[in-house]
Amino acid sequence: MTERPGQPSLRGPKTSQRLAHVLAQPILSGTVPPGERLPNEQAMMALYGAGRPTVREALRLLEARGLITLKTGPGGGPIVRRPPKDSLSEALSLVLQVEGASFADVTDARMALEPVLARRAAERIDDARIAELEDSVAQLRANRGGHEVFVTQNQRFHGLVAEAAHSVVLDVFVSTLKAIADGVRVGVQYSARKQSAVADAHQAVIDAFKARDPDRAEAAMREHLAEAERYWRHRYPELMTRPVQWTY
Repeated sequence: MTERPGQPSLRGPKTSQRLAHVLAQPILSGTVPPGERLPNEQAMMALYGAGRPTVREALRLLEARGLITLKTGPGGGPIVRRPPKDSLSEALSLVLQVEGASFADVTDARMALEPVLARRAAERIDDARIAELEDSVAQLRANRGGHEVFVTQNQRFHGLVAEAAHSVVLDVFVSTLKAIADGVRVGVQYSARKQSAVADAHQAVIDAFKARDPDRAEAAMREHLAEAERYWRHRYPELMTRPVQWTY
């Protein structure tokens, strides 16, 4: 690869990886927003003095990291995207499967982190976010027994709590763990009665937020997760020992 004046040096044993890092910088900094198209392969080859295989491998690395989508055909090319917070889940699932982790191991991690997230949220949440949480509970109650609504609103609730905590690291990790240790993902079904109990548990967390009571919020979230685990152990006893799998 030929160095160009004003361009970062890309020398090293992993040229494609170095190029990927260079291409990623304006995406990560927000200079190039989601939806914008990056230069095509030919332009990148000229700009960085790189061969086509190097450019293609660099783009594949960015795609694997969720930073771009490679579209084919007219008007295609590398399109910038923003990776979802749970995009770490596949990579983590792969590592956990190799390490022999079980579903119970992941729920233990959620139990350690998510109540802390609820505590942070109680300290930092605003009225607008509380209104969104209450709307989520209202949707659950209005559609009791509806599986799709339950899944959507349950995910929405936990996502809103994570966002309200304004703790990026905890938010990402909890979102990742929930994506892995989501009972619905592995076939858990909730009756209308159980859905109502979940709505009540969510409301208990919200009431603690409204009181701006961190201790109460942490305890309510801990009890909510503990009750979910008790339900899984009772109705799906094989679930907790099931190994984490990269794919389902």
